[in-house]
Amino acid sequence: MEKLKSIQKIVLTGPESSGKTTLAQELSKQLDCPLVPEFARPYLNWLGRGYVYQDLYSILVGQTAWEHWYLQHSSKPIVVCDTDWTVINVWEKFGYGSNEVTQGFQCNPDTYYLLCSPDIPWKADPLREHPVDRDALYDLYYQLLQTSGASFTILQGSLENRIAASLAALQ
Repeated sequence: MEKLKSIQKIVLTGPESSGKTTLAQELSKQLDCPLVPEFARPYLNWLGRGYVYQDLYSILVGQTAWEHWYLQHSSKPIVVCDTDWTVINVWEKFGYGSNEVTQGFQCNPDTYYLLCSPDIPWKADPLREHPVDRDALYDLYYQLLQTSGASFTILQGSLENRIAASLAALQ
């Protein structure tokens, strides 16, 4: 996997219920590298209330801190991230019409993105909010990655297809 030599982070991104967590866990196993979990889930569960705009900053700081910690403390040169700042950027644009919280963040050349398509069935979850807006959200993720010059691959279909496409993209 030649491409893996030039990157530090593989990031799963995309709309809700598009298979990010399952795929991140599987890739972490197959590539034998640490998984940086999604910070927002435990944070929002800890809050015990719905999130407000100011919480986006806390989630961004927490996610970024986890990424740095895993990179610094891992014996492996690469980590798989179950989301990153791109999720906050899209939620901020979609929910609040702003990008103030993520202003200054950019896609780095040492990061490879796997953009998960919402072409799989919605799975309800207390933290998920927009089952009918997944295509619109996907378009925002695509635009963000495209305009920022990020290296990325679009993942579609079954878990097996997504794993195969991910591994092929990283070669």
